[in-house]
Amino acid sequence: MKATTLGLFSLCLSLSLLFVPSGNAATLPLGSVVDVTALESCPSGYAPGMSCQQATVQCPGTADLGVTFGLIEPEGEVKGTVFFHAGAGGTMPFNGGLNYQLTYLSTYRQKGYRVVLMSWATDWEDTGLREKSLQTAACRPATLLNYVYQNIHGGASGAGGMCAQGYSGGSGALGYALALYGASSYLDKVILESGPVFGDIEAGCEVPNAPIVTVCPFGQFGCVGNPWEDNPQYVTGTNIVVGNWTGHPICQDRRTTPAKVNLDWKAMSIVDGKTDATFSYPQTALSGWVCSNGLNNSAAQGEFFYQNFTSAKQTAGYSLTRVDNCRGPEGIEAGNTPAGESAFFAVAQDMLDSVVGCVKRHNLPK
Repeated sequence: MKATTLGLFSLCLSLSLLFVPSGNAATLPLGSVVDVTALESCPSGYAPGMSCQQATVQCPGTADLGVTFGLIEPEGEVKGTVFFHAGAGGTMPFNGGLNYQLTYLSTYRQKGYRVVLMSWATDWEDTGLREKSLQTAACRPATLLNYVYQNIHGGASGAGGMCAQGYSGGSGALGYALALYGASSYLDKVILESGPVFGDIEAGCEVPNAPIVTVCPFGQFGCVGNPWEDNPQYVTGTNIVVGNWTGHPICQDRRTTPAKVNLDWKAMSIVDGKTDATFSYPQTALSGWVCSNGLNNSAAQGEFFYQNFTSAKQTAGYSLTRVDNCRGPEGIEAGNTPAGESAFFAVAQDMLDSVVGCVKRHNLPK
């Protein structure tokens, strides 16, 4: 696949640092996106008609990591930009939908939204260095997201809302971006599906096991649907991957976890128990969608994040919706909302809603 150098699209990428949002308690530094080149065709997994680029993301405390990202414009007037981040290590582009024709991409594009898909060369969660930390590695998706805002959406002057949707590990990436990397200073709408799965890594890995979690207990702000219980522990297979990403392969290995390791896991979580994270996004509408079947940890891990939202003042719109009849542990799209509606259509409508959806809230004329 031959790469050709971009013209105007990559002018600003020779800068060593990207724009760092201000006015947010989260102060972890972003990195930079360099060596952006256009591809003659997109790799497998990207939608027909997309134009793709490759680049390298550089972040403090991590090895350089390659990334591919593709975009497609709507047919009519641009109402905004939706950035997708897939699950697991994010090495394949997001493909949520009921079938090939009926996807979030096609639905949003038909309604006037530019769509951006991306995929990492290797798992974004692994720093690639001896020192491991998911919180440090989360600089990568946060940096790429900020680059898309500045260079594809058009920054503060971009048309419509700048929005993001993440699934499973991708919801974890967006959770870090909001809580620790200042993304709420420019994101207008965020949808988190099946997670964030890194809400409390200590609770997911420690032995003896952390207590079972009640998701959406009665009276919790923003909840849609009745409560249910879910275990926060990473399930077999996932525990090995998470252990390797964190630099502590003993995640859920049946031996009592040393106190120092538990502290390390907590410190690299989205909800890390410190004052560096923020859960106040007054110009960002936020919604979570989690499966109720208890087949893995995604709902419980998400609850650690969502229980920090207790007031309408914290966001521009907020909800956490129970999804029943998911396909497998995290298949939101095949499930149903408490009202009996298709979860796929409910999530899509949530993004497209004229009040709490992907509409411009930042940098509006005063």
